[in-house]
Order: sequence, then structure tokens, then C-alpha cells
Amino acid sequence: RSTSMGLVPSSLAPSSLRRRRGFFSDDGTKAWRRIEITMAFVVSRQRKIFYDLDGERGPYLLLYPSLWMDLQSWEEAGYLDVLQQEYRVLRMDPLGQGRSDDSDDISDYLPAARLQDLCCLLTALELDNVHFLGIGEGARIGYLLSAWEPNRLRSMAVLDGHPYVPEEYEKKTWQQHVDWVKAQDWEKLRQEPGLKELSDLQWDRIQKVKSSNRIAALQAEMQWPGVDQELPPSPSAPGMLFTSTRESSFMKMREAGRNCAYWRYHIFPQLEYREGLLDSEILLPAYLDFVRRQRWVPRNYEGGYL
Repeated sequence: RSTSMGLVPSSLAPSSLRRRRGFFSDDGTKAWRRIEITMAFVVSRQRKIFYDLDGERGPYLLLYPSLWMDLQSWEEAGYLDVLQQEYRVLRMDPLGQGRSDDSDDISDYLPAARLQDLCCLLTALELDNVHFLGIGEGARIGYLLSAWEPNRLRSMAVLDGHPYVPEEYEKKTWQQHVDWVKAQDWEKLRQEPGLKELSDLQWDRIQKVKSSNRIAALQAEMQWPGVDQELPPSPSAPGMLFTSTRESSFMKMREAGRNCAYWRYHIFPQLEYREGLLDSEILLPAYLDFVRRQRWVPRNYEGGYL
């Protein structure tokens, strides 16, 4: 596995990797200048995985997008401005999304491969114990981290995704998306829940992705094996599962939240999406309330978590 770092134009450099470096001037006195370090991708499985890092203080928080989003979406939906005030926010473009390289091979998008790319990034940046927030595909990656790489997590929060084998209605939905992508029928795709609120700019980026690449990623989603049997009864990191009674996966999310001692689920009365994400004004107050809590006790203790 490769964890090499890459060089790109300085305008793409993660803001928190732009450091002050000392040097000595001609007369021997020490001076300072700002040097922009231009590392903005890692190489995993011989492919570039782009990322960005914002915020100057606080714990590290990793944002993992859904299949249709890229790292810019978090900023467009208002998440980045809020979160970087308290956290060092790490955003990434998974394989086949945003600026990262792509592939037409389904196996490159299967869970183990996705997780390898993420762990490659964390290893390259020497990060462990990160807070994690994922949506859709990102939710499933969060469950994988909890099951296979628990020491990487400080906390996990997810929405729009459960840890179980996909239901038939979910597979049918993904297959319908495959058919629409093959036919380049973007208008029908734009009517899907969670996608209809994407901006014209986001749709322009989506349509620039090769159809064969998107189809391979969707077909890999249909092969999600579920990790519910591999999740420990008491995960090493606390978890929060965000859901709504109007969400098709509500019962599965609630079940998962009940089965692990250090996990909870939060039920929103309604789900309103903006720029492809749950409205930040709805999600972030509940998420920040959760993630600021550092001390947890098992569910059977009176009062829940501290």
C-alpha cells in the first residue's frame, strides 16, 4: 500500500498545511516568510486521492461525502464555515469523485478498497482518533471503520445509511440510478430524494464524471455486504446515528443505534436538504452537541452519556 504524498499547484494546498518556515537573511539575522506547502493528495492503490484540510485548532474531524458529492459540497452547504471554527476539518474526494482519479473496475469501489484509500490518507497525515461524519456512502465507511479500524476513530456520526445488507428496495433504487446514468437521463435523476436539492454547479460537476466510472461505483454499492455482525457490542468510539421517521431506513438506523452500547440515534422531525446535504442549520446543532461530549458510559447506566 502506498502512502506517498503528492504535489499540486499551491492554490489547491490545504490551508492548514501552509506553514511559516524560518530562514536566515544575507546579514545573518533570522527572518520569516510564508511558504505554501503544496501537498493536496495521497497515492493509494496507484491512484491519487485528493483532500483538503481547513481550520487552525482543535481535534481533527473527517467529512466523508455520499456517492454524488465531492469535498466542495461541504463548503457549499455551509458545514465548513461552522466546523472549522472548532476543528481541523479534513475533507476528501473518494475515488471517482471530485478531483481524485477514477476507475471503471467495480472492485476498486468495494468496501475494503474504499477503506484502504481512507486509511492511506490518515496514515500519510499521521492521524489517529479522528472524529468522523459521513453521509450515504460515507455512513457505510463509518461503520467499516468502527468494525475494522476502531482505533482510527474518536467518534462516529452518520446519516442516510445503515450497517446492514441492503434491502431489495435499496438495490432497485441503485439499479434505477445505473439505468439513468447509462441513458444520461439527468432530469429523472434530479428528482430523487436528496439529489433534487443539488445546485446547478454541483450537477455540472456530476455530469463531468465518466458514466462508466459512476456506474461501477453504483454497482459496488449494491454489493455492500453489511458489517452488523462484525460490530462489537461496545465499540471503542461513541457513535451517533441521525435519522427521521420519514426516512426509508429509519427502522434499520434505530435498530443499529440500540444494538451497540456506546451508540445513540437522533430522530429529526423532518429532513430538509440543501446543496445535497441535510440542512446544516438542522444537523450541526445536534452534531456539535454530540461531538463535544468526550466522556461516555454504557447505555445501562442511568442518564446515558455524560
